[in-house]
Amino acid sequence: MSDVDEVKSRLNIVDIAGERVTLKKAGRNFKGLCPFHKEKTPSFMVSPERQTFHCFGCGKGGSVIDFVMEYEHIDFLEALEQLAGRAGVTLTKRIGDSPEQKLKEKLYEVNALSGEFYQYMLTSHRLGEKALSYLKNRGISGKSIKTFGLGYSPNSWDALSLFLKKKKFDERILATAGLTVQGNRGFYDRFRGRVMFTLRDHRGNVVGFSGRVLDPTIKEAKYINTSETPVYSKSNVLYGLDVTKSAIAKAGEAIVMEGELDLISSFQEGVSNIVAIKGSALTEGHVRILRRFAKTLVFCLDSDMAGDAASRRGVDIAEREGFEIKAILIPSGKDPDEAVREDPVGFKKAVNSAIPIYDFFLTSIQKRFDLATAFGKKKASEELLPILFRMTNAIVRGHYVKKLAQLIGVSEEYVDEEMRKVKLPLGTEQDTKEKETAEVLTRQEKIELYTLALLLQGKSKELWTDLEQAVPISDFSYPPVKRILQELQTYLAKTRDFSISAFVKTLPSELVSVCDQAYLWDVSDSTDTEAKYQEEWKKTVRELKRAIIRKKIADLNQELHAVDDPTLQERLSELTKELSLVEKSALS
Repeated sequence: MSDVDEVKSRLNIVDIAGERVTLKKAGRNFKGLCPFHKEKTPSFMVSPERQTFHCFGCGKGGSVIDFVMEYEHIDFLEALEQLAGRAGVTLTKRIGDSPEQKLKEKLYEVNALSGEFYQYMLTSHRLGEKALSYLKNRGISGKSIKTFGLGYSPNSWDALSLFLKKKKFDERILATAGLTVQGNRGFYDRFRGRVMFTLRDHRGNVVGFSGRVLDPTIKEAKYINTSETPVYSKSNVLYGLDVTKSAIAKAGEAIVMEGELDLISSFQEGVSNIVAIKGSALTEGHVRILRRFAKTLVFCLDSDMAGDAASRRGVDIAEREGFEIKAILIPSGKDPDEAVREDPVGFKKAVNSAIPIYDFFLTSIQKRFDLATAFGKKKASEELLPILFRMTNAIVRGHYVKKLAQLIGVSEEYVDEEMRKVKLPLGTEQDTKEKETAEVLTRQEKIELYTLALLLQGKSKELWTDLEQAVPISDFSYPPVKRILQELQTYLAKTRDFSISAFVKTLPSELVSVCDQAYLWDVSDSTDTEAKYQEEWKKTVRELKRAIIRKKIADLNQELHAVDDPTLQERLSELTKELSLVEKSALS
């Protein structure tokens, strides 16, 4: 038995999914609200027999490993290792055995060594004295320098490259790690003459760096970061989480800041349940990671946060994931780093007095717009109405509609009227390109899939005989269902008792997901007794026959438009009579 099969055999997907989703029994399966998209009616199904899940809303499905990958936002090998630990399975083939992971391990290694080089240059070399003085003047302690891996990159084209090549790392690895850049005369160090911030993932692996200039008058970007690599993705890395995750889990909330120095200064003052993002955009990747540790997010960004579209999208993403969201009103109106250094007591008080995010938005528009003028009211409403429009809770939305109306001095009816005109920008939840949906099936294809669902979940042998007499397999139009039925015909001819697990093993891999989808279809409401099951089956087969005949009639009519053929006319007449008989039987 392979490692994957061994892990799966020792775990129950109902237990794993049930820790993250409230599941209720639905016939032989379990049902709940999908954790991967926002829905009000449960369409997320879990099968203990098949050890699979499928969401009929967004289309996601698979095994317990697929579930953990999607929920935890990790890759297959990480999910396998996590579940193996829970199942008590010692993996015979470690994650590091794959070529992809071997490359990742090499990148972690070269990044970690680069971090040590940068820190040595900052703390123990004369070239780093200016950078060390800069950090000390900013109030950064020696302990924080070690804890967060701060360093200095010498103002040299190849200081780091020469060091790493002596350690037997080749140019290809340095470039892949984003440590070097190719120029006209070869590769040179990406980071030069900058204070260096080590970027780690939540497990502590060094994945990249952020470099800040010392001299603000230099005509270069204030910050430059590692480019996207196999181990670093800006949208999936939260600065400081490897250090602060325990404090976040203990508090049940994560304070989200914008910059590295904001985080370090706050951490030094005892505010430890914090993370920092690169810029003001909180992504789905960030939110998925934070959901493992906290239920509340508290935004502590600079004073422009409320008017920043990227920040507001981050709020939308967090809210869709079920977070309670608050915001901190920084006393001085500056960034957190300045606020902490100027008034640490006042800053801590502000942290403890965080307000709901929508109250923060209302407070912000009062500061940024002249609400005594028509133009100020217009600008404020244009900023806030899309936010109110996206609220899913009507009571909460009504509360803030009333507050906005009072704030700008108009009636609630006017606010409601303008809100109905809102057109959301691309990238919001209503954008169909972003919204994940299941495959769109025709009505006949849905009936065919439902027929397969009843067939697989019922007494398959008896129902198969009934189906064969009523509808030939050749009449099915949905290719996966037709192929599964062909495989089922072969399987039932060879076995006395139907077993879904045994049958699925006979299927080509590309058909397994559709078979699981049918087996996970919630038929419990209309089939809770044998009599109801038989009644539902007969009704479905009859509806299937009707749909097939209607399609044949439509196809024939289309052919007759192109050519006047008596044979086709005769066939059309036969089908019309057949459809009439089926419809009469439905009434009897």
